Amino acid sequence: MKKTKIIIPAIGLLVFGFILAKMGWTGVFHQLQVIRRALPVLIGLSSLRLALQTVAWSQTLRAEGIRASVGELIGARVASRGIGYLSVLGPAVSEPMRIKLLREHSPSVTAATLIDTGAYWYSSGVFAIIGCFCAFHYLSGDRHVAPLVALAVLIAVGLILIGRPKPLLPLLVRLLGRRCPGSLQQAGRIEIEIRRFQERHPWPIRLILTLDLACQVLLAAEVAVIFVCFGIPVHAGTVLALEAANRIVRAMGAWLPARIGADETGMAAAFLTFGLPSASGLALALGRRTRDLLEVFLGLGWLAWRSKFPAQQVLARS
Repeated sequence: MKKTKIIIPAIGLLVFGFILAKMGWTGVFHQLQVIRRALPVLIGLSSLRLALQTVAWSQTLRAEGIRASVGELIGARVASRGIGYLSVLGPAVSEPMRIKLLREHSPSVTAATLIDTGAYWYSSGVFAIIGCFCAFHYLSGDRHVAPLVALAVLIAVGLILIGRPKPLLPLLVRLLGRRCPGSLQQAGRIEIEIRRFQERHPWPIRLILTLDLACQVLLAAEVAVIFVCFGIPVHAGTVLALEAANRIVRAMGAWLPARIGADETGMAAAFLTFGLPSASGLALALGRRTRDLLEVFLGLGWLAWRSKFPAQQVLARS
């Protein structure tokens, strides 16, 4: 296990080093210049997205009667996202941590937080499908189309399962009977709570989805920022197709801590596939990485600050 923890990051660093070697120091310096111009805008867009996500999460919590301060919600999200960014399979780490950081408020925080997460994934899936269709347009007749079709169908099936009103896991638990693992039984109970939440609070669900869709627009705007910095004509279809490619890259690189090397390689290849300079894809990945590392630093700082206060004081400030 210890060897694996060393080997996996080493692979990512080797890939990252290979990219930098291919570009040469002149190319790297140019990317740093672009990142310096784009980074303030990327941070601004990220801050606005964080604000919208916080409002969406607070809506689910308030619907369950849970009152948490805005600062606590922002801190918990940034901290959990930062720890997940540094971990293998980040979402598997960040989401349980986000729940744990607010667990002292109420046990129902689990269902409310998972509703927030599910709504965000749903909106992300909608944009991914739109991006895949945009990619169909630009890659028509190319060999890359078949995997995109399969991916779009897979995402669509996932969205249908997320959006269906009836729970799915309890049916699977009944079919397995005594052979059903305890973790699956617990997941089935959580899904029932989530479906009940959807029935009790239809308006907050619509508001949350609207806010999450706005977050997806802000993510696509980050690609447009790089286009402007490189003097590339901004076309909505190309931007959406590249943002869909970014989501594929993030999913494929989730097994690497901080997805080091995967983001840079994947986005450079994606830009090249659409006939754009690979350097612009690399600049986008490096800009986002710089912003993410800043977020990691802030999240770890918030955790260190929070550890100085007992849970009772945190609740008193809510």
